[in-house]
Amino acid sequence: EDKKEAISFRLATVFGISHRMRLDLLVNDLTYRALEQKRLELFEKHFKRNFVHIEDVACVFEHAINNYGEMTKMRVFNVGHPKANVSKEELVMKIKAQVPNLEIVEVERQDPDKRNYIVSNERLLRAGFTFTHIRRRYRGAYQGISLVQGAFNLRSIEEYLK
Repeated sequence: EDKKEAISFRLATVFGISHRMRLDLLVNDLTYRALEQKRLELFEKHFKRNFVHIEDVACVFEHAINNYGEMTKMRVFNVGHPKANVSKEELVMKIKAQVPNLEIVEVERQDPDKRNYIVSNERLLRAGFTFTHIRRRYRGAYQGISLVQGAFNLRSIEEYLK
């Protein structure tokens, strides 16, 4: 019998910068709206998600290549920052810390995206992956918000939407 070994990753909500910025990702979208409109509508603020910076995702892939044999025994991994199981309200407050003149308006509306969950990334950590080198470089999981903000300040937002 020919057994195939594989590793599967379930990515948290990814955020970060690129030459073609994705604005359908929650952190990028909210940061964009905060900078452009100076106003965010917050609904179902208690909904939680797990987030991960794109550079952390790349490091997870590299870790899997370097530890393939051992990781195939565990097979499926949630990939998200362990400290980034946060509510939409917590995320918006982190963005407000970067965009102080931001107006936040709470509205009664249902989120069409019904995802509301907390994710354990314990299996990934047991496989030896650590987020410390990313945290050291960016001084915190939410430093990515200021990276997104910096990217929008560096180039016009319209350039990212091309």
